[in-house]
Amino acid sequence: MVLVLAPISALKKIDSLKFTSALSVALAVLFVLLSSGIALVKALEGHLEKPQLVPSFSSKRSILDLLTVIPIMTNAYICHFNIQPIYYELKNRSATRMNRVGRISTVVCVTVYMATAVSGYLLFGEATASDVLTNFDKNLGISYSALLNNVIRIGYVIHLMLVFPVIHFSLRQTIDSCLFPRASPLVHSKFRFFGWTFTLLSLVFLGSTVIPNIWIAFQFTGATSGLSLGFIFPALVILRAQTQQSELGSWARPFAWMMVVIAIIASLLGVSTNIYNVITRQE
Repeated sequence: MVLVLAPISALKKIDSLKFTSALSVALAVLFVLLSSGIALVKALEGHLEKPQLVPSFSSKRSILDLLTVIPIMTNAYICHFNIQPIYYELKNRSATRMNRVGRISTVVCVTVYMATAVSGYLLFGEATASDVLTNFDKNLGISYSALLNNVIRIGYVIHLMLVFPVIHFSLRQTIDSCLFPRASPLVHSKFRFFGWTFTLLSLVFLGSTVIPNIWIAFQFTGATSGLSLGFIFPALVILRAQTQQSELGSWARPFAWMMVVIAIIASLLGVSTNIYNVITRQE
């Protein structure tokens, strides 16, 4: 927190995070290459167990666990809050160039997430933990297992630390804009800038020590803020644009309403299922 997150989070322009962001993507790709390579080696040696290809519906618990997966998956594609600051600092910015950035980012995310999921599930099967890094603390059954485990764990931890400041940048900016709408821009006030940085980092650190499992955090954020940012708010923007005589096609309005309804249903199911799971596990 002190040596890595605080200094990087104190940068005032999101453009200053381009090198750390590029390194974080490279580390994510390294994780995929190593885990996929390990899975391939074990497959060639005949040491992989046949994975379960479809979800289990044998019990109420299995069905409830399945319902919580969809909100969690929304966390993987939530980057909407960074579009405005990135667009503002984009060279020769235009809607066309920004759309290209969004499409390339989505393709990279889909590729990395799919490769991570497939290789991780092939390696650990039913023993795959909610935090997959905990799976890389035992013998993988191949040569140099300890070295590969350390490289994967350390590399991915660094990746997570480098991703955090990009999310924190928009969080800090949004909170300041909501509480001080008439004040000067945040970057022009050192007191507000560093005050919010210290406050938010302290709250994040406190939350990380209190929440026992990252899976629980992903469940609730995915079912609330994830679905809101990824589906509800963009759909509401479309509906608002439709009322202002925009050039959107006739399909936009019914499609936007469909997104809102589906997201609300998924959110209600996700939150209620998460609360039920937490209560029953405590009992």
